[in-house]
Amino acid sequence: MVIKRQCSFCAQEIEPGTGMMFVKRDGTVFHFCTSSCRKQQLHLHRVGHRFKWTRAHELKRAADRSSAQKAPSAVPGVKAGRTRPGRRSAPAAEPPAAPAAPAAEPTPKGVAPAPEPTTAPSAPAAKPRRPRKKAETAPAE
Repeated sequence: MVIKRQCSFCAQEIEPGTGMMFVKRDGTVFHFCTSSCRKQQLHLHRVGHRFKWTRAHELKRAADRSSAQKAPSAVPGVKAGRTRPGRRSAPAAEPPAAPAAPAAEPTPKGVAPAPEPTTAPSAPAAKPRRPRKKAETAPAE
């Protein structure tokens, strides 16, 4: 009986008598349809389902679509699935608002209001810079 195999990189069917088999030292077996797929996976360390030209990409997208239809995301307007690194999957919640300051009491006429205490320490006074020495130039001869 003839066994049809799938390429380990692009998931394309490999016709019997064609392709390459690669066995790693740990016993893992890879089957590749072309040298391009072999080089992409073994030398360039790429993943097949991330490339649009591969059949693995089509299979992964179809699986993502069917799972997205079965289980909608918890947050409305946010797509289910893997997000790119550095991107947020859901809109960030706003930080809690600072507590409101108590209302100032009215002061009697003719009395100056007391200064409000400062909560942030004042910045230290900047030291004055010394002027740069001008480069002495030799008189032109």
